[in-house]
Amino acid sequence: MSSTFCFSGPEGLKSTEHPIVFIHGTGMDHTVWTLPIRYFLRKKRNVLGIDLPGHGRSKGKLLRTIPAMAEWLINYLDKLNVKEFSVVGHSMGSLIALETAALAQKRTKNLVLVGTAFPMAVSEALLNYAKDNKSEAIDILTFMGYSNPARLGRNTNPGIWMTGSTKKLLEKSGKGVIYQDLRACTEYGSGFESAKKVSANTLLILGKKDFLTPPLKANDLIKSFNNPEVKVIADSGHTLMIESPNTVLDYLIEVL
Repeated sequence: MSSTFCFSGPEGLKSTEHPIVFIHGTGMDHTVWTLPIRYFLRKKRNVLGIDLPGHGRSKGKLLRTIPAMAEWLINYLDKLNVKEFSVVGHSMGSLIALETAALAQKRTKNLVLVGTAFPMAVSEALLNYAKDNKSEAIDILTFMGYSNPARLGRNTNPGIWMTGSTKKLLEKSGKGVIYQDLRACTEYGSGFESAKKVSANTLLILGKKDFLTPPLKANDLIKSFNNPEVKVIADSGHTLMIESPNTVLDYLIEVL
């Protein structure tokens, strides 16, 4: 547990009462959730911004499957004596959040999936680039992770270079991290069954211009949940919390 980095504010986690757990996507870390983490901390909410094993500032061996990551997360929450929680995940993190909510049904109060799809298939070309640790893998993920306008610099929050910051973040990931994450996404096969087990209040936030997980690819998953809420951001791509941070935050505030 000491090898795991989790951001809960400058003073650390003060209480384990119903924290909001944020889970990042492939090759990333908790910093992608900076805006909502800061907001909920200001509102005196308990927050856990997780760096998965082998990601960001967390040490430990990479976990190779989505179920293994979900089981690890539940074990981590057990060690913190967290009884109930809400969980928010982006991309790969959304699959981890889904599996966590299915495994810890009575403890998960709210489930938010951002930039999600199932199956979350990854092309052989991208997998091969990532396996060989070639820069093309990061280039593809960065380019495809944003809508066309965002690639040109459109940002409602001035001073942030969206594609540049994402590329730098991915470049910081350790050798083999992106490959193992992508492989875990493409091999995850129990999404529909897990969605049927979820009892949590469920929200999906999707980007209409998402090239990596198009909203169409989430339709069957949506049907597997019991009465989920779905928000589609018309002008956003895959990395919604960076490209449309204020809208995503507004939606999170509504449900959390």
